[in-house]
Amino acid sequence: MENDKKRIGWGLIGPGRFAQEFAQELVAMEGARPVAVASRDLAKAQAFASRFGFEKACGSYEELFADEDVDIVYIVVPHVFHAGIAKAAILAGKAVLCEKPLTPEPETTRELTRLAQEHGVFLMEAMKTGFLPAIRKAKSWIGEGRIGDLRLAQADFCFSGPTDPGDRLMNPELGGGAVLDVGIYPLHLTRLLLGEVESIAARGTLAETGVEDSAAILSRHVSGACAAMTCSFRTEEAMSASVFGTEGLIEIPLFHAAKKAILKRGGEVIETFEDSGGGMVAAEIEAVMDALGEGLTECPGHTHADSIRLAELMYEVRRQVGSLVT
Repeated sequence: MENDKKRIGWGLIGPGRFAQEFAQELVAMEGARPVAVASRDLAKAQAFASRFGFEKACGSYEELFADEDVDIVYIVVPHVFHAGIAKAAILAGKAVLCEKPLTPEPETTRELTRLAQEHGVFLMEAMKTGFLPAIRKAKSWIGEGRIGDLRLAQADFCFSGPTDPGDRLMNPELGGGAVLDVGIYPLHLTRLLLGEVESIAARGTLAETGVEDSAAILSRHVSGACAAMTCSFRTEEAMSASVFGTEGLIEIPLFHAAKKAILKRGGEVIETFEDSGGGMVAAEIEAVMDALGEGLTECPGHTHADSIRLAELMYEVRRQVGSLVT
């Protein structure tokens, strides 16, 4: 029991596929206590809790919020439900890690971060990519001037996805569309590596349901560098990124879950970083628990301002593509 008091109690809402990937790494981490899983389908919560070693299963979100052993709630449900659940958790005094995007709209994102700040409660959007060691290595190479002055970046997140109009990705009422689901990854990465976005332009195509199924995005950054990004669930898989400087380039295969970063100059590999640690969310979870241990209301590695800016960029891309319903 003494060890439990020193560990951070985690509650999980939405025991689906992404939650399974998260839980596999969470339960193996020192300092994390898997306390409760909540679903409106109690049988699903019970099965998930049994499989991953959570102590309790809850048939309502309110039951989880009332559990004194739960310190932080991880929310992994469709985008449009994030704000309501996160707000309820914050008002119950629970810290929140919410899957990306924090909310689909900039104003709702601002309101949620304000609420967390007003109540002194931790809130973070679960953007795991920026915490990955390979991405951090790429950022450090850039900061050290290893590729000279930044000029360009390219990042794609494309795959062949569902065609069923009722699928979550296709459904505008569930926050469907390529930008919110996967476009957020290249937008986040290029902003992280090139600096703040000064202007953005986008074109795309719409599915029959009105959501964008593909988008091409160009951004100019305050640093003077520019980026070309794509996102789609209508193409062959493409998930790589590259950053180009005056004296070299960095390649990042499968950047959203990066395990490798390659530094090149003159067509030759100068250095390769490979992450042998395993896992995609462990670094993010560790950063969250560090921030909680310090009594912070936001994580320095992905702040409230970062989430708000990403929401603004996605909103503008969707507006320009023509998929935004106002």
